[in-house]
Amino acid sequence: MLNEIKELLKEFQQEWSGSRETWPVDAWNNAKASLVRSAERYEALLQASAMVFWTSCPTGQATRGWGWSELSGQDEAEYSGQGWLATVHPEDQDRVVAHWQECVRSGVWFQAEYRVRHATGEYRWVSAKAVPLRDGDGSIREWVGVLMDVEERRLAEEALRTSEERLRLAIETTALGIWDVDLILDRHQWSAETRQILGIAADTPITGDTFLNRVHPEDRPHVERTFYKDQSEPGTSFSGICRINRADNGGERWVAASGRTISDENRQPIRRIGTIWDITAQKRAEEARHASEERLRLALNAARMIAWEQDLTTNYITRTPNAAGLIGIGSGPLSEFLDRIHPDDRHLREHLLSQSDVKSSESIEFRYTTPHGETLWLGLRAEKAGPNRLVGVTFDITERKAAEEEIWRVANHDALTGLPNRALFQRRLEQALGEGHRRGTSVSLLLIDLDHFKDVNDALGHDAGDALLKEIAARLTAMVREGDTVARFGGDEFAVIIGEPLTLRHATLLVDIMLEQLRRPFVYAERTFIGRASIGVAAFPNHGADAKELLKNADIALYRAKAEGRNRAINYSAELRIAVEERLALNEEVREALARREFIPFYQPKVCLRTSRIVGFEALARWQHPAKGILTPAYFGAVFSDLELSLRIGQELITRVISDTREWLDQDLEIGRVAINLSSAEFTVDGVAERILSLLHQKEVPTERFEVEVTETVLLGRGIVDIAAILNRFHEHGVQIALDDFGTGYASLTHLKQFPVDHVKIDKSFVRGLEQDAGDQAIVAGIIGLGRNLGMQITAEGVETLAQAQRLRGLGCDNAQGFLYSEPVEGSMVPKLLRSWKGQPTGLHDEKPTRLRA
Repeated sequence: MLNEIKELLKEFQQEWSGSRETWPVDAWNNAKASLVRSAERYEALLQASAMVFWTSCPTGQATRGWGWSELSGQDEAEYSGQGWLATVHPEDQDRVVAHWQECVRSGVWFQAEYRVRHATGEYRWVSAKAVPLRDGDGSIREWVGVLMDVEERRLAEEALRTSEERLRLAIETTALGIWDVDLILDRHQWSAETRQILGIAADTPITGDTFLNRVHPEDRPHVERTFYKDQSEPGTSFSGICRINRADNGGERWVAASGRTISDENRQPIRRIGTIWDITAQKRAEEARHASEERLRLALNAARMIAWEQDLTTNYITRTPNAAGLIGIGSGPLSEFLDRIHPDDRHLREHLLSQSDVKSSESIEFRYTTPHGETLWLGLRAEKAGPNRLVGVTFDITERKAAEEEIWRVANHDALTGLPNRALFQRRLEQALGEGHRRGTSVSLLLIDLDHFKDVNDALGHDAGDALLKEIAARLTAMVREGDTVARFGGDEFAVIIGEPLTLRHATLLVDIMLEQLRRPFVYAERTFIGRASIGVAAFPNHGADAKELLKNADIALYRAKAEGRNRAINYSAELRIAVEERLALNEEVREALARREFIPFYQPKVCLRTSRIVGFEALARWQHPAKGILTPAYFGAVFSDLELSLRIGQELITRVISDTREWLDQDLEIGRVAINLSSAEFTVDGVAERILSLLHQKEVPTERFEVEVTETVLLGRGIVDIAAILNRFHEHGVQIALDDFGTGYASLTHLKQFPVDHVKIDKSFVRGLEQDAGDQAIVAGIIGLGRNLGMQITAEGVETLAQAQRLRGLGCDNAQGFLYSEPVEGSMVPKLLRSWKGQPTGLHDEKPTRLRA
């Protein structure tokens, strides 16, 4: 640089040599010396700053680089032009050239950092800056710049970034929140994790109360005392645990917060900084552990059980705290416990110590005497938890041992009557049959079912029913020998085993005596009942060789006894089995018919006796058999004892009746009310009323066009409250309720009071004798009078003659239904019947149809 200044002086001297004499010598020499000194100072400054000064032409070609060779080892000739670019790191060249060209084009200042190959051969980071020098007209004369080695700064920055990244990752990994409070400026800074923990959005301003407002009210006094007071001492640290309510409605959380107060040189607090950590999971785990320990403690106490651990090297036993209350001793040597075990049982506990591998499934039971002299039965289960460690539980089984005999008795005897139950009966039957096989003797089996037992429960309550069952048990027991067995199967079912030397003939005679004894009056609460029963009898070897076959055949005989009218005994025969098989075959045939939708409704009109107009129809079940034609329930009625089939037939008919009704209404036919009988099966299904009302709604059939008929048998088949609720549901929606076969059931007047009855139908058995039997006429007259006084409609069923119709009209009966007017007809014939109806009976019919309610 100094040499260059000297060259410039020479040029200047030559250019102005002609006018030098006009300069004062001293002034010339002073200017020259000053310029040289400035150049020396400038060169010293360059050397001291370790910077490179460089220039380039306006087009960007490098011209000079003072200090460049010391930095890069590249000489002046190599530097000029684009030569300097060869020292730039290959990864930085394109970026630096593009930026430099853009600055040359636009004339803006150049500034960039890039790596340059150092004189040592390694690349170092440099920072380059350049500004354009312009002429008076604004054009760029040259570029002047400086370049400085910033490798140390870059390394420091990278180390700082790495450290900050490690800190950031550590904070994210631990989910630790950071908070910082400038006490002088009252400025609060929270990390993103802190905001996330408290549920506070990133753009929400933070104040001194922001955290405190999130603290659970119950914990706030403690937090105020710990974090907001008495923290003025330099270096004061503080920490605590509290609950917070997240600001984003994220619920209640547990946090652990800690911090430290920082003071200035005058010991004045200037800053507080700290952390916050969500410890909800840890707190809940801790609470769960405490709860688990508490549950274990309660479970041990409730089960009268202690847990213990035995050191096999010292035979010292550590027991849970409840041991003293259970066995009278706490932790202590094994000998203290062994001495209190009954001598006959002590070997069981000692045996555990001699086993090389104690399994957890192994347990022992023994007698133990407490220090207070009380004898207990204890159970013990243990397993090895290591070579010198035995762990286990000991539990009080005194009550269990005392109850075992009672448990066996309860398990094998009926609680109410004390008789053997079904399980014990089964074993005794097999024993009796085994004896019969060995000795060649007879064994008779009687299955007994009480008739109308439910009537007793309904009339007087279950207490009366229980008293009757105990009386029946006593009577049966009194009639058999000591070696015979009387058992109760449950409900109102009993069974009797009669062994040799009695034969089936003798057993039949005994059954007759039993029936007679059971008929003896039974008095309870000043009410008298007659106990009647149905009995099925089967005997070995006549009717079966094993218990299963004998029970099945006795049950078949019992079924027949009930089907024939009850209050009788039936001996099993092969013909009974054939009848059962036929019934099963019929059931299967009906299932197939249902699948083919062969069950259809027929309709019989109800006629107003005053106007002779049709006022409604009753739907009746028919089977449209592909080979046998139209079948009435006289053929298939037995299947209605099967609940499933009865329910399926009823549902099929109800659906079809509602569809038929809709079709008739669409034809503007005046059909009155269409009635359908609900069987007992229908009332066993929850929501029967809702289902039928829904079907009516779907088909848009007005409820005033529909009627439900029930018999008193149905009313007795389920709880009165349930039946009343179902019928009231219909009644509330405008469906009329008819009581069918009135006068043949039990407590008919009671039913008229308890249920929402709109319509009473007089049973045909009273109508049939109306002309000849004065008693029937009186009953019919009484029913009509009662119904009319209660505001009910009255319909007589089974009207077959004009005289019957005239007599009923004279008694004030509203409607009649029967063969006098019309047989039941298929649904497709109803429109024709209505259009051709002239209000006159069609005549008499000899056929007496049997129908079963759909």
